[in-house]
Amino acid sequence: MTLPLMVYCVYLLGGLATLDYQAARQLVAAPTTSLPLAVLISVGIYHAALGVQVIIEDYVPLASGRNGLIMFARVALGGIALVSLIALARISF
Repeated sequence: MTLPLMVYCVYLLGGLATLDYQAARQLVAAPTTSLPLAVLISVGIYHAALGVQVIIEDYVPLASGRNGLIMFARVALGGIALVSLIALARISF
């Protein structure tokens, strides 16, 4: 699921480079663009959370510190996802 979304994102970013601010904002606000971007944000942050969890599990020696750090990373990444989706929603509506 992530690969097609990333290909679409690269295609979209390539198209945005030639547009002015208002045209780029209108393109991102279109439902055919904003919905895949919302899915990409959600899937990307989830993928990042899994990757950070694996890194923490591999390199943090204490189990108690490991669990707290994993929870902190999940909350931080959840906050990033929330802010990103709110920004996308503000552009779209």
